[in-house]
Amino acid sequence: MGLRNLQRRCFEGDQSYGLITLLVFHLWPRAKVLIARRNEDIVGCVIGDTQKQQARVLNICVDPDYRRIGLGSSLLSTIERILDHDNMTLMVEDKNLAAQALYRRHGYQSAGDLRDYYGRNRHGVLMQKRRVHPAVGYRPTLNISDRPEY
Repeated sequence: MGLRNLQRRCFEGDQSYGLITLLVFHLWPRAKVLIARRNEDIVGCVIGDTQKQQARVLNICVDPDYRRIGLGSSLLSTIERILDHDNMTLMVEDKNLAAQALYRRHGYQSAGDLRDYYGRNRHGVLMQKRRVHPAVGYRPTLNISDRPEY
């Protein structure tokens, strides 16, 4: 399964990214597109970018057949590590309680309501995370098996 098909499986109608948008993110220097694979199939992806004041998680999706096994958590942790910014932000649909729970487990907090952000009567929630850096000289051990293939 390709990235476009994964987007279609994860998001309703016009909420999935099209091929052109995905290509733009791939080519945009400030954006990172990470892909998780199982054998030859793309089973998850996360897209983020950096700006002066913040880094944003623009899109995260996991194939419905691969949910609830920690893949979304691994993708989110990896993009945060790669973007390496103190201020992280993302938007999520207000009815997507599972995603909101995932983000809260990673330290994100609700920072505002986004009325009609996803279309008429489809509201969003702005979530933000302020990272706290460990003591100088401390480097956490990286478990390579947790990193998605990209």
